[in-house]
Amino acid sequence: MSDAVKVRIATCLTLPEVDVDEVPLMDALARAGFDAKLVGWDDPAVDWNEPVPTVLRSTWNYAQQHEAFLAWIDRVSRVAPLLNPPDVVHANVHKRYLVELASRAVPVVPTTIVEQGGQLAASHVAAPRIVVKPEVGAGSFETRTFAPDDPEAARHVAKLARTGAVLVQPYVDSVETYGERSIVWIDGELTHAIRKTPRFAGDAERIDGPFPIADDEAAVALAALAPYTDRILYGRVDLARDDAGRPMVMELELIEPSLFFLKSARALDRFLAGLSRRLAAR
Repeated sequence: MSDAVKVRIATCLTLPEVDVDEVPLMDALARAGFDAKLVGWDDPAVDWNEPVPTVLRSTWNYAQQHEAFLAWIDRVSRVAPLLNPPDVVHANVHKRYLVELASRAVPVVPTTIVEQGGQLAASHVAAPRIVVKPEVGAGSFETRTFAPDDPEAARHVAKLARTGAVLVQPYVDSVETYGERSIVWIDGELTHAIRKTPRFAGDAERIDGPFPIADDEAAVALAALAPYTDRILYGRVDLARDDAGRPMVMELELIEPSLFFLKSARALDRFLAGLSRRLAAR
């Protein structure tokens, strides 16, 4: 790039864990001629009124202050491009998007939503183990697994429901064997898949790969992403296989997912090319 284009790469002031994408991305941006700065979305010292494009990356503390985060999203996007765009972020913050996916006939992990102030009921999930997580969360924030009749399950649901809605899902056994597959999508193309091991509150993320993307996984991932592909730069679809071996969506990550650039040089190249094209067209 002959003239350096300014761009902000949004993180948070205190990362809850290491961002494995940070070094390869910042190095690649520098090589490509961008004037890229890593800034915390929650840093009051940053002049967010300056019209500099912002790319969301490791804003991983947003779950604990999501209303402030969404207000920041709106503020930043009013003065310069935001990737991914603000309406996508607003929709993706709340994991009840799984209900919307199911309404489009995209296979998803069966999900019951306990609304704010509600309680766990015996009818919510008929499974040997259940997963309880807040409707707004990042990483393994407040995600725990229980036997359905464990009194701790009801207490955890009640605790989370004091401040927001809660998701209750069956524990998917295949995450222990085949693993949870993170399918990465960059600028119009599925690039690679990573295997993740089960992760709950307090656990570190463990990954391996890359792996080939199976045809049925690609079909489900593309179906989940279909309404967004003409507007987003990046996305990730986390899948697991049901008892019959069929892939289903566990999470659709369109805000700040790790994209595992160290596992795919092609993904990083596509990210840079897509970013360059979008900023040149603004």
